[in-house]
Amino acid sequence: MNRYAFSTGALYPLPSEQALRLVAEAGFAHAELMPQCFWDTSEEATGSFEKTKVHVSSIHYPLAMFSMLYSAHPVMSEEGRALSRDIVTMGKRLGTEFLVIHPTNQYEGEMATYIEPRIIENVHYLGALCEEASITLAMENYPVGVGQHPQTLERYVEEWQMPVMKVMVDTTEVMEGGEDPLSFIASLSQPPCHLHLSDFKEQKKHLPIGMGEIPWSDLFALLQEKEYTGYYTLEPSYRHYLSDIPTKLRRDFELLSSLV
Repeated sequence: MNRYAFSTGALYPLPSEQALRLVAEAGFAHAELMPQCFWDTSEEATGSFEKTKVHVSSIHYPLAMFSMLYSAHPVMSEEGRALSRDIVTMGKRLGTEFLVIHPTNQYEGEMATYIEPRIIENVHYLGALCEEASITLAMENYPVGVGQHPQTLERYVEEWQMPVMKVMVDTTEVMEGGEDPLSFIASLSQPPCHLHLSDFKEQKKHLPIGMGEIPWSDLFALLQEKEYTGYYTLEPSYRHYLSDIPTKLRRDFELLSSLV
């Protein structure tokens, strides 16, 4: 079975179940689920996702609810932990292997004293849930801050002292941060645990694969050399998939399968 996946985040604003069905119909055996609402993490939703027959190989912590994870407010933090429990419970049931999050902000002075500690606790709580469910907590690179460069990202992950947390790579975010995806991946001491693949050109990010400047054949050869064993997850912007979706998904599947 192929290890090609497509993010439902790229099919916003479709209902997630419909997005998963379209991904499966295009030939993808796997998908990354981007929950768009609280219902998307419910038991009822999980059952509907199972019926699509596509494997939810990864889940991206919902961007719409990111502030619930990275919050210092006590009540919001507790609500965020409830959401984390729902996400991980769903992931365990669906056989999900990776849960994607982003680096925290760099805090200084009083912000580091009064804001940062609870946010760190929230992420540790999520990590403990993932460890219990055998789900890798994938820390994505970011165009600025600690996630901008391979060395700073690896050091950042090491400082969490959470074996369940591993480095992942998003190609378009590497480009936006001024790095080269091949050099970024080659500089990592270990292959990334997970990938987000989309193209980049003229400061435009999250383009469909093959529509930008990234040399994909070279990148996939490097991943093979690095003995990458994860999924090849396409994560373009939804702006490119508002119409003629089945045709575009099939185009992407055929291109990816011809390169990997």
